[in-house]
Amino acid sequence: MAAFWSAALGYRVDPVPDGYDNWMEYQIGQGYAENERVRFAAVHNPQGPERLCFLGVPESKTVKNRLHLDIQATLPDDSPARNIERVDTLVAELRRLGGTAQRTGRERGQYFVTMTDVEGNEFCVH
Repeated sequence: MAAFWSAALGYRVDPVPDGYDNWMEYQIGQGYAENERVRFAAVHNPQGPERLCFLGVPESKTVKNRLHLDIQATLPDDSPARNIERVDTLVAELRRLGGTAQRTGRERGQYFVTMTDVEGNEFCVH
């Protein structure tokens, strides 16, 4: 998830703290109780403070997302053809990382692709 969303957003994957091979080892090393340890990863904006954390849960996805994300890959002053190219380039990269393109469309004059991430969460690239 972290690799996928870092590519989707242009963020960087947070490195594991020095001295640990992965986040689980870090949690154990910090003395987290076994029932408090989770699968964990995070990504951050290299130009700002924004950070997304991914915490594993034991259940699989069974219903539609409660939150729908849109990723804007386009620029307002670019031509429609260039913006389509930007969307398709990001979609190709996300497919390479395990995402699935569900459908393409136009809404309010904007080209978009509806996708699912590596765990089946739906979002759009426009």
